[in-house]
Amino acid sequence: MASSYEVAKILEMAVAGIPKVAQKIASVSAERQASAFDAAERSYLQTARDLGCAEAASRTWVSEVMLQLQVEVVERYLVQLKMPKTG
Repeated sequence: MASSYEVAKILEMAVAGIPKVAQKIASVSAERQASAFDAAERSYLQTARDLGCAEAASRTWVSEVMLQLQVEVVERYLVQLKMPKTG
């Protein structure tokens, strides 16, 4: 079993990867984004479970991560709206 320090570091790395995940989700069609969010949520939850985190703590952490991920995707969308169209 991982130490609490190792668990914290792994969860920090997952959070640090949110911008990349947000970029990928923002790049898919609106129809596929819901599935992409669901897949990300399942992955984060499985990571927390695999690390031995308690179910309630895992779900709380995943909720916070997913909120941050959703904010990142919306921010990327807003930036795209402000970009001038070329062509």
